[in-house]
Amino acid sequence: MRRYLLELKLFWANRFNRWLLIAYFVAALAAIVMGNNAYKHELSLVAMAEDDYQQSLLDYRDKHDAGELKPGYMGYYLFHPVAQTPSVWTTLFRGERDESPSHLRVRLLGLQTQLNASDPVNADTLLSGQFDLAFVWLFLMPLLIAAMGVNVLADEKSSGRWSMLLSQVAQGRTIINRKLAMPALILAAVNIMILALAVVLTDLHLSWALVGVTVLVLLYQLCWWLICRWIVMLDRSASFNYLAFLSIWLFFSFVIPGLSYLYQVKQQKPGADAAIVFEQRQYMNDSWDRDKYADFADFLERFPTWSDTAPLGDEFDWRWYYAMQHMSDVVVADHVQQRVASKKASYEQGVLFSWFSPVMSLQYGLNRLADADTTAYLNFIEQVSDYHRQLEDFLWSFLFFNKPFEKIDFEHMPDFSYESDPKPWMDATLLKLLLIMGVFVALNLNSVRRAAWW
Repeated sequence: MRRYLLELKLFWANRFNRWLLIAYFVAALAAIVMGNNAYKHELSLVAMAEDDYQQSLLDYRDKHDAGELKPGYMGYYLFHPVAQTPSVWTTLFRGERDESPSHLRVRLLGLQTQLNASDPVNADTLLSGQFDLAFVWLFLMPLLIAAMGVNVLADEKSSGRWSMLLSQVAQGRTIINRKLAMPALILAAVNIMILALAVVLTDLHLSWALVGVTVLVLLYQLCWWLICRWIVMLDRSASFNYLAFLSIWLFFSFVIPGLSYLYQVKQQKPGADAAIVFEQRQYMNDSWDRDKYADFADFLERFPTWSDTAPLGDEFDWRWYYAMQHMSDVVVADHVQQRVASKKASYEQGVLFSWFSPVMSLQYGLNRLADADTTAYLNFIEQVSDYHRQLEDFLWSFLFFNKPFEKIDFEHMPDFSYESDPKPWMDATLLKLLLIMGVFVALNLNSVRRAAWW
């Protein structure tokens, strides 16, 4: 125990180590604060959209009292807000939320155009991404581990102390293990403190999910310490050690994710979303020049729920207009299904690549926990589609059956409420990290056997 306390004093006496830990802690704290601000801002946007929506409903109530309300016009002009309500975990892990639109306003027109013609965020922010705690853990923590531990042996040899230290123990690896264990324990304590601060500063609460995150982060940290220890046991120069660690870090952080991204892009069809929008709009535009009676009859045959309605007259009829808007979604339905299937397949391919990188493994797990991945976006789009159908059923019941819209019917207007996808996130991530750690445990054991003096 006395020797470990001595190692602690030696480690903390190094000004470089102290400043590295302070900088790491400050970066993590800044990420938490910035992530909390982004989370609160998103919630405020959702609240503002809902307030604006309620004000619009009040205006339509006033028109109803004045006898000026027409359900057909309300369906066209009333925008209904839908939002992928952020999980509290997005405070720490933004994931893919900024890559797809999570706040929309829909009305009773062709849905696919409304979904695919929306920009997610300012394109400039996508270049650099969001600075969150996941970035600090995934990319900065391994570099901190390298700076604190990858040259413990090289530094002792260059200073001339190694021969003296080696004469005091039976095995040299005892010294290495002690020198690596101390910064590892300190870093683990710092990471636990960071999570504790996140609970204090944000809306996070003590839960089993928090325990799971703590376990995964500590395992991820241990994985990089095993990599560091393996490089140390190769017994090379300081420059070689740094180059070896950086090469492994680049391979896990950029090469494998880059290959995954290129492979996924290759499977995608460029311009698929734009093609859906174009085809849908083209159908709706052409419908003005076609026989509206024949088109409306075809719609009623496809959807017999609305067939018990009066024939169309010669004047413009909202029933025909909304029927054709709905049919414009029907004609692109196959393309939409192919796009969804393609996105799911692309995501699954990324999951397969994550088995070969601790960075991707933890990233996919944290994104799933925060409900901020491709699965969450597709779930959101599916719920928006269901909500759009509810709006159609609600307003069409007045238009198609000539039913009067009463003031009390405003209370029956469908509301959108996002429900997150409860898919598991812990088990697969834990297994991936343990398997990757097993590889480096084996490499460490092999290094011990190869060097007799260890």
